[in-house]
Amino acid sequence: MSSSVKSNSKLLHLVEEVEHEYRTVLQAPDDDENLRRLHSLGEKILKLQPEVADQQKAIISLLEEGYDAVQIGKRIGLSKRHVQRLLKKQRLKTKPNFAYKVINKYGDSLMFSNNLKSVFNYFGLNTHMSNKQKIVELRKNGLFIKSGKEKYCWHDVPKRALYYFHSDWYMKN
Repeated sequence: MSSSVKSNSKLLHLVEEVEHEYRTVLQAPDDDENLRRLHSLGEKILKLQPEVADQQKAIISLLEEGYDAVQIGKRIGLSKRHVQRLLKKQRLKTKPNFAYKVINKYGDSLMFSNNLKSVFNYFGLNTHMSNKQKIVELRKNGLFIKSGKEKYCWHDVPKRALYYFHSDWYMKN
């Protein structure tokens, strides 16, 4: 059980105890032990709320910059699953990630895709050559395919670079 669920159930239990004894929290005397614990717990919860709001602002900011849930989690100190739940709750989606990027001989990023087939088709290399032969053919023309340990996120895609998304090529503006 998460700490917030425990805090909520403890809070509800204390409210029920006070209401059972005094019919309402408002009629409970200030020196009632349950009421004091209720105030103490409420103050702790209120102190956490600005931290949660700051966390959500940071998540949205990183999302707008093009980071995915894994990278957002690493930067803020949350799990990927926690970030995904917050994004779902806010009805927000991450921008696309890419497995491959094509660079020129100067190291400039030119295009991003999740599959090699789309890159090969773009350059007209859809013949019966093997992928290795197609990569060699691209290298002859000064183009190199890179794949990272982690996927390339939206913030990795420079302006005016091509990216393959939902079966079509687009240029980032």
